[in-house]
This record gives sequence, structure tokens and C-alpha cells, in this order.
Amino acid sequence: MVTSPNRFGRYRSSAIVHFVFALLMFGAVESSAQIVQPSDEALAELDETIQSYLKENNIPGGLIAVATRGEIIHLREYGMANVELAVPVSDKTVFEIGSISKQFVSAAAMLLVEEGKLDLDDPIHRHLPDLPSEWLGVTMRQLLSHTSGIPDYEEIRSYDVYRFRLTPEEVIRIAHSRPVDFAPGTGWYYSNTGYFLASMIVERIEGRPLGQVLESRIFGPLGMAQTGMADPASIIRHRSAGYWVNKAGELINRNPTETSSTLGAGGMLSTAHDMARWDAALYDDQLLSDKSREILWTPVVLPDGRNTEYGLGWGVRPYDGLRSQNHGGQVAGFVANFARFPDQDAAIIVFMNRYRVSSGYIKAAVLHTFMPSLGPAPE
Repeated sequence: MVTSPNRFGRYRSSAIVHFVFALLMFGAVESSAQIVQPSDEALAELDETIQSYLKENNIPGGLIAVATRGEIIHLREYGMANVELAVPVSDKTVFEIGSISKQFVSAAAMLLVEEGKLDLDDPIHRHLPDLPSEWLGVTMRQLLSHTSGIPDYEEIRSYDVYRFRLTPEEVIRIAHSRPVDFAPGTGWYYSNTGYFLASMIVERIEGRPLGQVLESRIFGPLGMAQTGMADPASIIRHRSAGYWVNKAGELINRNPTETSSTLGAGGMLSTAHDMARWDAALYDDQLLSDKSREILWTPVVLPDGRNTEYGLGWGVRPYDGLRSQNHGGQVAGFVANFARFPDQDAAIIVFMNRYRVSSGYIKAAVLHTFMPSLGPAPE
């Protein structure tokens, strides 16, 4: 269930391609990995790899894109955005992005820091005084870096928690049903509860819902017109349906994510073009200052010296020696991946509308095709 294999990609900006060729011709590109225009044979091999993965894993549809400083230089659509209505994936298709949402919460927090309305080392009880006393001492920075020790409510209730409308009190009660994982700031453990609470703090300071905050502060100014909260009740043009498989391996519908049960932990959707706009905004200070971006991308080091390889809403573990800023996402019937390689002016975007498959496998296939000096992609 994929589109015709003779469509190997769309080169949206010939100027970018010519720029890359000019660098290669005049020796401006160093011997380290750089983004290049793959040969037709390499693109055909990449296309076959992705189509095979979709077929083998019963994935209805997907999309890959490669951007350089916000300009999409390759975009390829596969299969169906909606199986029942026979709607193919297009470059306008809106996919749920899961935990990639977290970087927008951390960006909103940094905007508040820049304005003096928030300090990353504020105790969270300063903004949410009714939280359990066992969480005393936790700071906003620790929420955003997964070092708070507050248990992950998703882990306690599984991904199915996102299929139900929940109040903040109910989410807090789920997380509070288990003792803290460690004293604040002494360990690292991925916690969606942290980003749910961080979203609540942003809402409390701004005095309005998170979706409105992000629209006015980030999405609107950057022209990200198809990015927002994945509210099942909202009419969202070009929205992809999400899928899973049953025990017999048959494709089944998956309930959309309930925004109330995720907030900024994983409740947003976007498109390839909007994520490219987001990528572009991160190269300069059009949205966030240099200092704020450095904070987001600096890995948190624990008191015992362990490097978490995670900043604030971003994974920052190097990839094959390349500086990387990335995050995957999985929620409801979707997986996604957004990986930036700032020294190469490159970003990889992957969307698929099936739950519990590997976006990282596809990301690596795309990356190694467009940076062939990295060698073959891992199997």
C-alpha cells in the first residue's frame, strides 16, 4: 500500500541543490559528513527500503523529508493517510508527532524565561501549589530534562491513557500512585508527567490554554499554519488517521489522541513543511536567543558525573560523531522522528501512521543516503 516507486522525491529548491554542488565543486565541503544530492540509484534503493519496511510492518502510510536550513530538498510520500476513505498521503498531510511536542513546550518555557516571567530553577509548587508534597523541591528545569524523579503516568497506565479525556487532577493522581523514582536532580528517567506539569505551568503563567500559547508565541509567528494540538473534536484539514494491528496482524483503527490527557507531553500534530519552518527558526534568534537555544541543547550532567545526553525537550546524543538535536515521537496510531544536524545544515523528518514501529530505522536510512560518507545505514 504505497505510491508508485518511480517517484523518487521532490526537489523543492533548485537553489539549494546548486549550492551543494557548488560547495563540492570548489572544495568548500570538508571531508567530514555533509549533505549531498544522492544519485538516482541511491534514491531508488532508499525508496525500495522504505516501501519494504512499510509493507513488512503493515504501515498504511508515511512521509520522509530532508531539509537544509528550513528548505525542503527532498520529500517523498507513501501510501494512505486514510485507508477507509482511500486518501493518499500528500505533502499537506497532518500527522500526530507524539513526543516531538515536548520541544515546543521547552521553547515556550524559554520565552517566558527571557521575559523574566519564569526561572528554570523555580520550584514547581510556586506555580502549582496543590501538587503532592512528595514532589516538593522539583524545579521546572528538572521537569524539562526528565530529572525530576516524578513517575511517568504513561508507564503506569500504558499508552492507552491517551485515549481518554482526563483532567489534570486525574493525571496527577495516576503519577502520584507510585513513589518518586529518585530524589529530584539525582537521576534521569523519561517522564511524560514532567511535560504535562510543565505545560500546566506555562498555561498558569500565560493565563490561557497551551494550544493558544503555542499558536500566538511560536506557530503563528513562524507560519506553522498546520501545527497545533491534536484534539479529536477539532476539524483539522488533511488530518491523517492513525492505525495499529491486532493480535492477528490485521490493521485496525486507533483512537486519536485526547489533548486533555497529554497536553505538551505528546499531544500535537504537524506537517513536513511546518517542521522545516521550525528547523529554520532554530538557526538564528528569530524566535529564541542564542543563550536560550544553548540551554535547550546542553546535555544535563547529573551530580555523579553521568551525562544524560538530553537537554530540555531534545535528545543531544551525537550520531556517528555528528552533533545532533533530535526527538522521536510515538502516540496513538503514529510514530515520528525529527533529527537536526546543525553542522551539516540538515534535518530529517519522518512520519508514519502506525503505532509501535521504528521511525529511527527510516531516519537512519534517509540520513545515510543523503550523507553517504557515513557509510551504509545500520540494519
